[in-house]
Amino acid sequence: MARKLSKTARKKQIIENLEHTISMGGNSLNIETLKKILEQVKTDTFVSKYTTRAKRRPIKKKEESTDENS
Repeated sequence: MARKLSKTARKKQIIENLEHTISMGGNSLNIETLKKILEQVKTDTFVSKYTTRAKRRPIKKKEESTDENS
């Protein structure tokens, strides 16, 4: 298991990863989105939506009442 990084080290790692991904190129729409995220990370205004994403929740089945006596 990897050791936990400090906030500044994690931020530095994220910036390096984003810059590397942008430099590799690819879909122009994705690159523009990554550039926006990079600027937000650099200015400390990026808010991750990881915890607010839709999560799988099992649907509770309605219990059907069976009338065996009637």
